[in-house]
Amino acid sequence: MACHRAGLLAMLILAGFGLQGCKNLKEIEPPETVLSLPPPVTPIPLAVLPVVTPAPVSLQPLPPLPPIQPAQVAPEQPAAALSAAVAQPRLVVWNNCSTLPIWIASSGNVPPPATRNVRILPGQSYSFYIPNAGLSSTRFWPKAWCDDLGQKCTLGSSGGDGQDCPAGGCAPPIDSKFEASFGAVGVDCAKDNKGCDWWDTSAVDGYSLPFKLEVDSQCPQAKKIDCLGLSFAECPAVEWLGKSVGNQDLRVVDHVSSKVVGCYSPCGKLTYSNWGNKVGQHAPDSDVAKMYCCPTPPVSPQQCRAGPVEQSAFVNLIHQKCKNVYGYAYDDAAAWHIVETFQNALIERLLHSSPRLFAKACEGFLHGGGCYRTD
Repeated sequence: MACHRAGLLAMLILAGFGLQGCKNLKEIEPPETVLSLPPPVTPIPLAVLPVVTPAPVSLQPLPPLPPIQPAQVAPEQPAAALSAAVAQPRLVVWNNCSTLPIWIASSGNVPPPATRNVRILPGQSYSFYIPNAGLSSTRFWPKAWCDDLGQKCTLGSSGGDGQDCPAGGCAPPIDSKFEASFGAVGVDCAKDNKGCDWWDTSAVDGYSLPFKLEVDSQCPQAKKIDCLGLSFAECPAVEWLGKSVGNQDLRVVDHVSSKVVGCYSPCGKLTYSNWGNKVGQHAPDSDVAKMYCCPTPPVSPQQCRAGPVEQSAFVNLIHQKCKNVYGYAYDDAAAWHIVETFQNALIERLLHSSPRLFAKACEGFLHGGGCYRTD
């Protein structure tokens, strides 16, 4: 396209110059000049040329063309022989909501598409290409009701690398998250951790949209993750978070529209002050929050699992409606997944299920106050 565009530009410039030159010539009046004619010239008679008869031409048939040889197809290379620079579509995100477009945001180390926020229309999908050499510490999360660039969203504008926030400030980062470290293709997972895919779907900070995750059939040992039962209506409106703060409402309320747009985890409620959350003034290692956020140190994994967060209404909801997902920091037994790396290994489907369940999930958000239009 660059060559064609440069050629077109050059041609336009040349045409403009030529037309301007013709106009200038027309404005100049030629001087009066008297022309004298030469004397008439006596015509020279033409010689009579003999008629030449062409020799007969004998047409011979062309020799037959050689037979077409079949194309030589290179043998398929093993995964280990693939260049580390090659990328494969190893994560596919579907939007199976019937009417709601979504945007998928990703962490800064993910190879960028045309934009940091990818718009996915209802019923459509987007494939994220991951280098065969692997990629560590990636994060993906959904956004909705955004501007044309996928920014300033009612749901999911919680900041991050390359992300913008509404005028009233970033939302609390309670989004439904998919986190993964993708291993190197062709490396034996049993012998080298670099050949393993590690991932989790985290609700440690809270959740926004329901989702379902399906793993490629090449990974039969991977656990199924189905969080379609999550909704804003299920979010605990009364959660005991200790004597200092008492009962708290974990529903995330948009400070402009007063609509519910997500659900805090106990740790998120105590540590995120976005949008005027008065309880969210505590550090994760404070006396008020440490047994819900479980920073190590001072809280060991064993102390965390024996503490109040394991028995909280929020974590019980996650374990019931969203099995195999992190409900708190040391929920590893429920949520940590590892498989050998394959191409096309992971498929995440947002709001994906049978039409009945799928419609029910969307309807729950619409009537629960979370799915609403701002235009």
